Amino acid sequence: MLQELIEKTVSGCGYDLVDVERAQGNLLRVYIDFKPEDAGRGNISLEDCEKVSRQLSHVLMVEDVDYDRLEVSSPGLDRPLKKFADFVRFVGMEAHVKLRKPVTGMSNRKTFQGILLAPEGDELALEFEGKDENNNSVLHFTIADIDKAHLVPQVNFRSRKA
Repeated sequence: MLQELIEKTVSGCGYDLVDVERAQGNLLRVYIDFKPEDAGRGNISLEDCEKVSRQLSHVLMVEDVDYDRLEVSSPGLDRPLKKFADFVRFVGMEAHVKLRKPVTGMSNRKTFQGILLAPEGDELALEFEGKDENNNSVLHFTIADIDKAHLVPQVNFRSRKA
């Protein structure tokens, strides 16, 4: 499968695969990030993307994968959360979560924004502002419940002194 081939290649280059997209015009988009143990290295650079792109191009050619263009990039400030490991990695960060189905007892809401809490077993948790009908402010859900989830960009504008 294409996803597994790309994941193996990206991992072999020392990075974590965030997502793979097929877009119009036979475009293949690959989003990479540092592995959790290397997260302190900062942001993905152009050189990181070039390194993965070169390796992926060779592998995709050898495996005869049909695509016209390949794009490799960082996931950006609003990094998608796709895997259980992503939610573990970003505990304490602010996230936006859209569920597949509305939650009963929470005014049938599907969309929540709050702070990711440490998972318990296979259950994920998000502490959000406000309260549900039972006076709770924590949403419990599983990976299967998620339609889309991503980090909320945190931008720190520091004032410059002249």
